[in-house]
This record gives sequence, C-alpha cells and structure tokens, in this order.
Amino acid sequence: MGSLMLASVAILASCSDQLDTLPDNRTTLDTPKKIAGLLVTAYPDRTPTLFNEWMSDNTDYMGRDNSLGSRGNDQYFFWQEQTEGGNDSPEQVWMFYYDGVYKANEALAAIEEQGGAKNEQLSNSKGEALLLRAYNHFILSNEFCRPYNGKTSQTDPGLYYATGIADFTAAAEQSNRGTVADFYAKIAADIEAGIPLINDTYEVPKYHFNKQAAYAFATRFYLYYEKWEKAKEYADKLLGSNPAAYLRDYKTLQAMPLSNSDQAVKIAEAYCSASAGCNLLIQTSVSSAGMALAPWVSNKRYTLTNYLANTELFMSNNIWGSAANTIWQPFTANQGEANFALLMKLPREIQIINTTTGTGFLRTLNVDFTMDEALLNRAEAEIMLGQNDAACADMNTWMHNYFNTSVTLTPSSVQTYFNSVPYAYADADKMVPSFKKHISPRFAIDAEGSVQESLLQCLLNFRRIETVHQGLRWMDIRRYNIEIPRRLIGANGKPSKNLDWLVKDDPRQTVQIPQSIREAGVEGNPTKTAVPNATLINPSAYSGPGFSVVNQYPAQAGAHTF
Repeated sequence: MGSLMLASVAILASCSDQLDTLPDNRTTLDTPKKIAGLLVTAYPDRTPTLFNEWMSDNTDYMGRDNSLGSRGNDQYFFWQEQTEGGNDSPEQVWMFYYDGVYKANEALAAIEEQGGAKNEQLSNSKGEALLLRAYNHFILSNEFCRPYNGKTSQTDPGLYYATGIADFTAAAEQSNRGTVADFYAKIAADIEAGIPLINDTYEVPKYHFNKQAAYAFATRFYLYYEKWEKAKEYADKLLGSNPAAYLRDYKTLQAMPLSNSDQAVKIAEAYCSASAGCNLLIQTSVSSAGMALAPWVSNKRYTLTNYLANTELFMSNNIWGSAANTIWQPFTANQGEANFALLMKLPREIQIINTTTGTGFLRTLNVDFTMDEALLNRAEAEIMLGQNDAACADMNTWMHNYFNTSVTLTPSSVQTYFNSVPYAYADADKMVPSFKKHISPRFAIDAEGSVQESLLQCLLNFRRIETVHQGLRWMDIRRYNIEIPRRLIGANGKPSKNLDWLVKDDPRQTVQIPQSIREAGVEGNPTKTAVPNATLINPSAYSGPGFSVVNQYPAQAGAHTF
C-alpha cells in the first residue's frame, strides 16, 4: 500500500491485530466462499456518525466547565481539525474506508481469476464488491470533499478512486486528488454495474448490500449527485406501491419499558434489528456513539438539549401539531451536568477481548439505510422535479407514521404554514431559534416563500428528525449550505450566546485530510482561521482524560457483547 495508506499501516498495526487475521491475501482466494468471506471484512469497522452529529445543529454546547467532554471532542464541535485521534476520528474513517476499498478490489481481482462471475455466488460477490467500492468512496467524499454541485465540482478537489490493488502502490497517482465530478462519475459507474449482479445469496442479508439496500444507496447517492430522476427511479424500485407498510413501527418502540440502562440498550437493539422490515443495511463498528448519543453520562458537554428538542426537533410545535403528537418520545434528563433529549437508536455494546481483565472495545450498531429515509429522499427528488403532489403524498406517509396527527399536507398548506414561521436567528442578536433555516444550495431553487422552497423546508425538517443521532443532518447542512451557530447553553437551559458560526460556503463544511495522510503526500483541504473561542480547547489549558488510538474499557454490569 503506497502513499494513500502509508500512514494508515503503522497506526492500524499498533491499534489492532484484527487486519492481520482477515482473509485478505488474494493468493488464497481460490473459492467463491473465500471471496464472499473477504467481502465481510470490506465493511468498515469505523463510522463518522459521532463526529458528524456533533458538527451539526443537532448539538449544543454545555460549556468547558462541564466535565463530560474532552479536548478532541471540542474540536469536532467547533469544526476544527482533529488532533487527538481515537476510534471516532477522521483518520480512522480514512484508513478503514480505504481499507474496505482495497478488500473490494481484492475480491474483484479474485473473481476474475476464477473466470469471472460465472455462477450465482460469484455474481453476487462481484455486485457486492462493486457496491462496497462505490459506498466506501462515497463516504470518504462526504467527509473529505466539498458536496457535489454542478457549479464547482469540475474543479473542486476529489480523492483518488482506487479501482485495483496496484492503485495502493502508485504513490504519484494517489497524491492526485482529481475532481469531485470525476469521483462521482466513477461512483455512479460502480453502482450501475453492481446492482444488476446482486441476487441476495446471503445468510444474513441485512448485514450486506442486498438488493433493497443497493436501491436505497443509489437513491441517496443520486440525490447528492443532483440526478433527481435517477434518485426517484431507484426509490420507486425500493418503495413499491405501498411504502407505509414498510416504515418503522414507532409505537412498538414507545411501548418498550425504559427505566434503566439495560432497557435502553434493548430498545436500541430493537431499533437496529434485522427483523425490522424498514432496516435495509445494518453495520457494526468500534465507536463510543452508543454512549455519547444515548442516555449515558458520557460526552454530554455536546448534546441534543431539551431546549433544542423543544424548539427545533421532535418536541417542537410544528406543522403536525405539538410534542403531544410525537409517537416515540425521547428520554430526557435535566439535572447536574446532564441536559439532553435522546432517542434509543445506537446500542452500547462491549466486545470483550481480554476475559481476564474484562476489557474490550466499545462498539455500536447503526442502520445505514432505511425505508423511512428513502421515502423522504424520494420526496426531495419529487420536489426538485416539480412533482409537488407526489412529494406531499410521501411526506404525509412519513408524517402519519411518526406522529399521531390528522393534518394532511398539500403544496398550498405547506407554503401557508412555513410562510407563517420566521427564519431562525432573524432577531438582532441572532439568538431566536427556528426549525426553518435559510437554505442556499448550489443548485437552483425557487425564491424564499415559494411553494418549492416551503416544501424543501418541510422535507429538511422531517429528515432532520428521522435521521437524528445518525450524522446525516450534517450532509444536509453541507448540501443546502445552511448557516448554523455554536451555542453555549446557560444555567437556565437556554442559549446564552453564540460562540461561532458556520457560514455559507465555509471551508469547515469539509473535514480536513488527516495530518498523517497529508504527510504521506495527499493535498489538504482549504482551512479557515480559528476563531477566538478556540481558546476553549487550548491544549495547555486542558486537564481532561487523554486518548489512546483504540480505547479500552472495563466490562460493565449487564453489558451486551457480540
């Protein structure tokens, strides 16, 4: 592996011997079963979910005097370059997602050595490998490149798109980032080549790119690619004629008991269950997201506060009615250093690796694709295609599944409602919140107050709620160029001041290429001069806990393990 992963090798070797034991030597991939086994390891064991969520407007800041935080995590919240490392870090995302690309390419080469996709299992493996290569590159672009747009992507730096094993030894090519437009074109080519080959010959389909997950991925990708017709085409294939039948059962989640930590884990596990028809692709990763984005007293210096939930999210007065209409109510706390309103989506799991000491890795599950998100993605595509009645039908289906409400959305009623709602931070001090934010996408939309802009406001509002705690709100902030503040919450539980702003076209919308990768020859992203509030995370003033590359934790009573 050359410059692209040069820095990765040393760190991976030090953090875990897992990769040394995986079947990633292509000379041994001489049967369809071995190739399929290799692809299991091409699903990255890390996730950007946690730092994406902290970077979004789903998070407020409880202040540096709150002990439930760290210097490195403050850096995420303030959109600064990460210097502390850890499992939930951009460096780990870079390494593990490119490692997944390498393994997908290894499988593709082995399939060709077998004479091509000449049987059902090899065909499925080739389709899975192509989709994994596309998806891993897609996630990397979402973190380390500007969002695709028709105006600047022909010149915006992309990343190197690795299509073969030899690519990882071509140092000169790896340092050539190309353009976002070229990068997206290659993702599209892999998606189109991979989907027809998928035949779902898996023992546990929900942990692989099954046909439904592939359609959902294609829907999201083409939405981000501004190919509205293609996004709708794949969403139609996925959702069928009765999407309401496949949406999440929030009433069952609400009915589950929640009075202790073990019950919280069980609800999150039910949310991620492979038996839930709405869940299309489920992934496991080493991550503390199951602690930080759940009701544990961990990393609550940055969290979805009660004020935020009550004014902008699922507990707000909104187009569906009020908080009383919300079916799945959040777990709330507001005492001491804990002020949050959270849903049980990410289970806290502990993988015990040393039975003598009881230590292991914090892990979590995440549902990468769901029917619910795909339905809202189709609604966005329909809005952009001018199919307003169809978009309202899809948003009605989602809304009536998430809320107990008799409201029916029409293009006219949505416009009337959102024109009655003020934009966020319209006051002189820029402190009054609203779920309606100014949107400035780089693709063309109609003027503020128009039917189209109102429908997009509604859609973004719904998708923010649907994907809360899963990092996808950050993608909408980037795609729609939404300005958001970093708010300091006062003793009364309300914002006391804004510490910083992410403005339109802010270079901090894009995560910096990790330093170790830049040192290996990959060009970094543009930066922005740090604001004075950076003193909040001055290393010389920090006295909190440190980080190791892979954090180990003692076993806890009632812990769930894989």
